[in-house]
Amino acid sequence: MYNILSEAILECNAKCISLSGGLDSSILACLLHKKNISAICIISKESPGNDLTFSQVIAKKFSIPIKIKMVDIDELLSAVNETIKILKVFNDIEIRNAVVMYLSLQTVKKNGFSSVITGDGADELFAGYNFWLKMNDNEIQNDLKRIRKIMHFPTQKIGKKLGIKVESPFLSKKVMDFAKSLPLDYKINK
Repeated sequence: MYNILSEAILECNAKCISLSGGLDSSILACLLHKKNISAICIISKESPGNDLTFSQVIAKKFSIPIKIKMVDIDELLSAVNETIKILKVFNDIEIRNAVVMYLSLQTVKKNGFSSVITGDGADELFAGYNFWLKMNDNEIQNDLKRIRKIMHFPTQKIGKKLGIKVESPFLSKKVMDFAKSLPLDYKINK
């Protein structure tokens, strides 16, 4: 996996990563740190959670300059409106997830970058969501197949609207093929 993901990262030209502090973007930051990149992190002022701490730890560990954008409720609500306009959907789960990427891409642009690297796809390909822990192996396999067929990432559409190229190494064909071939017990350890 290391070699396949490293190859996918070599194809990325962006000098900025959207760093959430989660596993997906942290793995990418680890593999990207020698490429002289910067990071953007979006944090809610009202509920920073663990993202702020984890993003700072990863940035420090790999000597990645990080721009932390603290957003208040008014900025979030405005971003929700803009995200709905761009995506033309009103699905609460999709909007909730996409609004962070809208704010991230907006911050990327304001900081002079024209492209960004995201961790899109890792959870969907490598069974990273906790709800799969409650399913039996057959249900998980069927759900992963279903998700591979329908998965889409609004980050691309938002990036296009904002004039930001979005690069997602986990969505490269080689990484996707590898994930598909990986036995389930390598993805989920119950």
